[in-house]
Amino acid sequence: MKPKSGEVSWVLSFALAAAISAGIGHGASGPLVVLDAANLPQGPLASWNNVGSLKGAFKNDGTNPQVKIIDGVKAVDFAGKDHMLADFKAPAGIVGDQPWTVIVKTNCRNLEAERTLVSWANRPDNCLQLQYGDSTQFGAIGTWSGNVTGWLENLPAKNSWHTLIYTYAGGQDGEFQAWCDGNPRVTRKFSLSIKADRPFVIGACMAGDPASNVGYTHHIDGAIASVQVYDRGFTTLECWNASGFQSAHPLAPQHGATLDGVTTTLKWEMGTPGVASYALHVGTATDQLELAANSQAANQDTVPLAVNNLTVTQYGPLKLALGTTYYWRVDQLDAAGKVTQKGLVSEFKTETGNAAKPVPADSYIMVEGGKHELTWTPGKYATKQNVYIGETAAEVLAKKNPDFAGLAPTVASVELPIKNPAPGKSFFWRVETVNSNPLTTSTGEVWSFRTVKKKLKVYISSGQSNAVGCSMVTPMPDKYKGFHKNVIVFVRGECRLGEYGWAYLRDGLGSGFGDRDGKGTFGPELLFGYTMAPQDPAQVMAIIKISWGATNLGVQWRSPSAGGATGNLYTNWVKFFQEAMAKLDPAFDPEFAGMLWMQGESDASDKKMTAEYAKNLTALIKDVRAEVKQPNMPFVLAQISKTAAWGPDLGDGLRAAQLEVTRTVPNTATFATDDYKLGDPWHYDTDGMISLGERFAKAMLGLEKK
Repeated sequence: MKPKSGEVSWVLSFALAAAISAGIGHGASGPLVVLDAANLPQGPLASWNNVGSLKGAFKNDGTNPQVKIIDGVKAVDFAGKDHMLADFKAPAGIVGDQPWTVIVKTNCRNLEAERTLVSWANRPDNCLQLQYGDSTQFGAIGTWSGNVTGWLENLPAKNSWHTLIYTYAGGQDGEFQAWCDGNPRVTRKFSLSIKADRPFVIGACMAGDPASNVGYTHHIDGAIASVQVYDRGFTTLECWNASGFQSAHPLAPQHGATLDGVTTTLKWEMGTPGVASYALHVGTATDQLELAANSQAANQDTVPLAVNNLTVTQYGPLKLALGTTYYWRVDQLDAAGKVTQKGLVSEFKTETGNAAKPVPADSYIMVEGGKHELTWTPGKYATKQNVYIGETAAEVLAKKNPDFAGLAPTVASVELPIKNPAPGKSFFWRVETVNSNPLTTSTGEVWSFRTVKKKLKVYISSGQSNAVGCSMVTPMPDKYKGFHKNVIVFVRGECRLGEYGWAYLRDGLGSGFGDRDGKGTFGPELLFGYTMAPQDPAQVMAIIKISWGATNLGVQWRSPSAGGATGNLYTNWVKFFQEAMAKLDPAFDPEFAGMLWMQGESDASDKKMTAEYAKNLTALIKDVRAEVKQPNMPFVLAQISKTAAWGPDLGDGLRAAQLEVTRTVPNTATFATDDYKLGDPWHYDTDGMISLGERFAKAMLGLEKK
């Protein structure tokens, strides 16, 4: 079941007392840290006393947090540059891989990148940052050691009060969860190794050794009303109670889930002691949940329904319809049958029953002269299938007579009945699924494809981190967002999306390293593709991108003609290049039109590698051209930038070697990048990366004209 994207529409009761009692009421240890802004005087805050078992206080540490009333809640406001430092350290029970739970009531204005609510181990390595930001990798928890995650599509909305709970079970592959307002939004398993003997920080994370060079980073821009820290992981019921709820806790189906079947059993758990029985309400609209509970028969399986005096914590199985959203609520009753806690409304939906996974993929291409076949995965409940094909989506939806009628439920492909479709023309199709009784017929999604000419220019993009793309994207011009439908791309190596293979060019195909704002990094392939793309819808061009950050030519990319041991990255480059060609539609007639090379930064700080760079790059060009069987394939290399990160000569020796290659190796070109601004000590910023792709295109066009 997949968590629902967006916000949970549950009415919340934020109560600090309920949160604390949740931790104590189960016979477990009480909180180590308890901060509550309710009794603080408004105005500047110098010190915030901890009333948890660790005692001590959080001091403003020279910053200027303010106590304010925000949307009716008294809280400490951190204005994007403030933090509070504890005068005590995290105990042994919550460092290393020990379990812990943190509860924060917060309202934040800015969620860009990483925003640290609570931390107790400084950056860089084995830190702990519990976060509320939109970074895809680090937005929920950051550790610097790889055990990280963002909120992803479940990021809580800004400018609203939320109770966020972070809980870690501890040990090898312990479960980490991030909850928002009673809903588990993130679940991951990993082993932490948090540094010991470090102080707590509220509103930011300490960076650097606290004994010497201390700084603070990833400040929140928003408010915190309360904080609790425990030295144990919480159960789901404890998280529910700590979120301010005493009503029955719905367990399954999970709120926002899409079921993979048409029956389900509803399950919940007691939200507070003393419940005698439950009243269950289920409907396909929220107003149906107000039907009177009428003690219907226990075998009732139709919706809407209302069942009273249930003494068990599950009900079902219910029979469901396809493509329907269901709402349900469980009220807790006392011995007299009176409602003591009205439940919260949860929702789930069922699958549509449609056929899925079309080939060609929706809105993708079909190559002239190739195998013109439509393929799909049949619907789960199909008894027969009808296929409709047309020149518009409206035609396909309105069509009464199918092009292929009464296909068996196991049939998963048909040959396109249109002979020799004209390149550049689009077609639409859908698979109607007749389902087994009593399920209704599934209309099917309308998919499309267009045919393209078989002649295909293929470009290759390789190198290290500036070839991958590592800078934060701020801002990304709207015209470069989404898919470019005249360029197809195959990506291996380092990519924030994992393996991306033969699909349309898009933004976001860079590294996860710099993707701390959740907007998707990109490499030079993006603007190179936009600049070089054919304008004719009957044509596409292709890019094969194989790059890895922080890699050198002297050892890792070393090709056979350079002598010595062939580098592992060159070996992998050959493997991935061959994979790309094997997966390319065989109907294409490919021409290897050129290669982009953005690399050298890792060699620049090594004198031996710098001295050998011209020889090694010359060998690489020779071997790449031999691999693609194009002995004069254009090769464009970008010069590395001038930055202190490359060592005492700022990369001058490396840039000189790059120029030497373009003077001695035919059909090569280069250009400078010294005018680009850097987003960090190593990587071009957004404008620089846009220009990098454009300059690659300009240089490539220059070689093609020759």
